[in-house]
Amino acid sequence: MELSASQLAQVKAIINRMTPEEKAGQMILTDPRFLETPGDISRFNLGGIFVNGGGAPPPNTIDSWILLAEKMQHHGRKSSLAIPLLLGTDAVHGNNNFHGAVLFPHNIGLGAGNNPLLVEEISRITSLELAATGFNWNFAPCAAVVDDPRWGRTYECYSSDTGIVSQLAAAAVRGVQTNFGTGKARVLACAKHFIGDGGTAGGVDRGNTNIGLAELRARFLPPYEAAIAAGVGSIMLSYNQWNGTYCHGSRTLITDLLKNELGFKGLVVSDWDAIEYLAPKDQYIDAISISINAGLDMIMASRKYKTCHEGLLELMSKGDIPLSRINDAVERILTTKAALGLLDAQRPELPSKIMIGCKEHRQIARKAVQESLVLLKNDSILPLGSKFKQIHICGEFADDIGLQCGGWSISWQGSKGKITEGTTIMEGIRDQAPMGIEISYSKEATVADGTDLVIAVAGEYPYAEFHGDSQDLGFPQDQEAFLSSLIKFDIPVLLILITGRPLIITPNLNNVEAIMAAWLPGTEGAGIADVLFSQDIPTGRLPTNWPSVLEDYKNSK
Repeated sequence: MELSASQLAQVKAIINRMTPEEKAGQMILTDPRFLETPGDISRFNLGGIFVNGGGAPPPNTIDSWILLAEKMQHHGRKSSLAIPLLLGTDAVHGNNNFHGAVLFPHNIGLGAGNNPLLVEEISRITSLELAATGFNWNFAPCAAVVDDPRWGRTYECYSSDTGIVSQLAAAAVRGVQTNFGTGKARVLACAKHFIGDGGTAGGVDRGNTNIGLAELRARFLPPYEAAIAAGVGSIMLSYNQWNGTYCHGSRTLITDLLKNELGFKGLVVSDWDAIEYLAPKDQYIDAISISINAGLDMIMASRKYKTCHEGLLELMSKGDIPLSRINDAVERILTTKAALGLLDAQRPELPSKIMIGCKEHRQIARKAVQESLVLLKNDSILPLGSKFKQIHICGEFADDIGLQCGGWSISWQGSKGKITEGTTIMEGIRDQAPMGIEISYSKEATVADGTDLVIAVAGEYPYAEFHGDSQDLGFPQDQEAFLSSLIKFDIPVLLILITGRPLIITPNLNNVEAIMAAWLPGTEGAGIADVLFSQDIPTGRLPTNWPSVLEDYKNSK
């Protein structure tokens, strides 16, 4: 995100006028739910606010989101220098915190499709739907390379192939940071999580990535190089450790590698309260010192924004954080705001809210679903065409928007039910089935009389982050029982998997005639029906290895 000479001069002039209190405030990002009063935004000169999964303003409507953004910006402009806020959120597969936005397949599905132009368009649409709410910072794309699917963030990754992740992360950055036109609101991209989060031992979230620098560079660094080349304006640090040192406290990684060697000029932001791992709870000021001196620019502090502000001032007054380091952080933050047009005299114009969840956007999501599907087994079942006359669909995953969207969908961990607008897999099949084919459905593993094909939809229940770490890569117990009960029917079965990662399906391989991985397709379930009834088999390719037994990973690093 390039600045003009006049914008650069404007940033320098603001910094020269700033007090230590104003500089400290700009380096803090907090959650509006934990503000003691909205007036604290101006009182502490805060640099931004963020809304995480499940933090939508009630009621979850476009007007509520716009009102929240306007209220926060109002208080930002009441600060001593009237500096507008960065307003951030995790819109990782569409504007997924907002009810009614189109939700695209999670990244693992996009990696299976491996279409950079489509990923860029998806990211552009996400920015449009996010900017329409008044928010200007998307904590996406995830640029992690996944080594072990036991990791609960596997579905946030495009692939275990470093090259694919690099290509798609760069495409996503270009899409997120689309320029919608002169005077239009723009959105800042954030590549995350720097670095090595997908390589922790045993796939443990927030664990330790124990590898040498050469391997770290070769396996996990290229996506960030690609994102920087694409112009990414911010990078979020990772919770994990690298060889026992937390990334949030590593000067080697943040300053020496990211800023100096790679030449990253944007702002570096922490993850949610992540600096608290760097020191005992009663020594929060030490955590601030370690992280800022390591090269962190902006601290995401949910409940401790006041303590953080006080700590930064104390560290500055004692000289424990050099003024040059503080000025560098503040300049990066203000430069980013200038690039978004936030420092302009005229406020950026928001895109039209009528575009949120519109038909055109849902068609793009439907195309992404089509391209994401991977055929794992096929004994002359697909393509369906018109060879079957009575198809019975079964399984709760077949007719549940929440289940097919997964985590980071309206709420942080995701949930069952009609969480937002969209088309379920069952609805899509029923609508798209050719004339002459009878479609029936049951939530349980039952079969209607006369059925000549069963489409069973099963998978993992929604999860996010460390809550989703798995030690066995197996189906939930009730889903395993559901699949086992299908054996008693002497009818061909097509199994559609709703999952954020490869699962151990070996015990079921011989019990079904066809298996298709649909990943976490989002709100447009009709994309699955489009492929089932086409004349072609699915074109998606596995974005990561699919283990036949758990020992494939138990014996890995």
